[in-house]
Amino acid sequence: MSQFDAAPPNTYAGGKDDNLRITNNGLPDGNNDAEGEFDMIAYKRDTPKWKRIKDHSLTQMILLSIQAFCGPAMADAIAGLGGGGLATPTTNNIANAVSYAALAGVCFFGGPLVNKLGTKWALLIGALTFPLRGASFYTNSKFGNQWFLIVGSFLEGFGTGAWYVAESGTIMSIAPSGARGKYLALWIVSRNLGQLIGGAINLSKNHIAGEEGGVTPDTYIIFLIIECIAIPFALLISPLSHVVRGDGTRIRVTEKVGTAQEFRLIKKTWSSKLILLSALWAFWSFFYGGSWSTYLGLYFSVRARALSSLISPFFCIVGCFGLGFILDIKSLSQKRRAQLGLLVVVITNVATYIWSIVMQVKFNKNDPGAIDWNDSRYAVSFLPYFFIQTTGPLSQSYMYWLLSSFATDAQSNVRNGAAFRCMEAIGQAVAYGMNSKTGESPLVGFCVTFGLLVLALPPFTMLVNSTPDQIPADVIADEEAAQHRLEHAHEKKDDPTQITLQDA
Repeated sequence: MSQFDAAPPNTYAGGKDDNLRITNNGLPDGNNDAEGEFDMIAYKRDTPKWKRIKDHSLTQMILLSIQAFCGPAMADAIAGLGGGGLATPTTNNIANAVSYAALAGVCFFGGPLVNKLGTKWALLIGALTFPLRGASFYTNSKFGNQWFLIVGSFLEGFGTGAWYVAESGTIMSIAPSGARGKYLALWIVSRNLGQLIGGAINLSKNHIAGEEGGVTPDTYIIFLIIECIAIPFALLISPLSHVVRGDGTRIRVTEKVGTAQEFRLIKKTWSSKLILLSALWAFWSFFYGGSWSTYLGLYFSVRARALSSLISPFFCIVGCFGLGFILDIKSLSQKRRAQLGLLVVVITNVATYIWSIVMQVKFNKNDPGAIDWNDSRYAVSFLPYFFIQTTGPLSQSYMYWLLSSFATDAQSNVRNGAAFRCMEAIGQAVAYGMNSKTGESPLVGFCVTFGLLVLALPPFTMLVNSTPDQIPADVIADEEAAQHRLEHAHEKKDDPTQITLQDA
């Protein structure tokens, strides 16, 4: 755990200048000394061990990752069947477009919503809606029910929107500054680990050669059960103000503001340099999902799709932790690590897009039919989908690491995360809507995704090049600590009881 939480010494990210350290903030355990530092000795002495374990930042990240595994990861596993496992991907694309449109609406107002509810209760609301996805796909597969698939996706989009906003604010707040890359890798891998487990389930139930059309209805029952498991883990989440991070510091939480002020802060957030320069990147970051899911559904057999969702996450695990270690390199400044991370993300995505476009042009000329895993064309045809399942998560993990580099407090992380999630959801809604109209060939989707990256790169590069070497909240924490020391010194000077031994 100490290696996981280690802070690079040249970023002012460890010890007393940690970016999310504050005063006691009304907490029952632990106090701050004269320099504004959290008293870890008092905390360990006065707090039961079970509570220290529960409120530890790594424990909270694991609990959040389990929820990501049960919810978004299962949704990815269903999508990994190609068209949601349906006989045709069109209905799945429409359902996803409706879901992400609802999600975008909630995310737009997500900052005030989550800051009022608290991250714990927002996560619980989201977890309660996760089972709607598995249930709606089950009824569609079993009874041919279309309306519940659309309505269920719409309702799930609302709940998932609240969950996504709370999730993004939490993952950007709880990690020790020097371990943000590895913490975010743990989170993003958990989403893909879910797809791996889901792929194993899919493959075990859909492995017969020559199988055509949608997957068996029982597959969705398993997804539904796993989605329900997120609910008790959401109840175990601690409020951000109670979390103690691995380096012995607490999260910087500012005073709560009124509802009217929260809504005014929406405008301030959306007009900030951080969001304006990253908006196109956010729109692009998840845009690939609809096109590559359609590609899988059109050109691969059911059991080949199931195998694809099983093996795709393996390289993602390696890639995301690799990027995490790059972003936590101790010998490089935070700005230099941001630039290096961007280079890795862009090169890997561009290479995957070019490969995908080349393959789709070939398929447009000669339709390969349903490619099975024993087909000689399987490897070369499947690899574009295999790599996009790594390059996409790399882009997302990197983006949240960069956003957290500009952090000032937990509430601003929630607002920034809400804005970013809103743009992500709009991108996903447009992507799935577009693919429902161009489902005969994902080539348009591939080219549009590539074009969006080209458009997003210049403003995003400007943001990367402005990455501070010291997180803004570090500066705030240093100023608060200095002010606290100054006030403490004045109190000692003005106190007539403070006399020296010589005066006595």
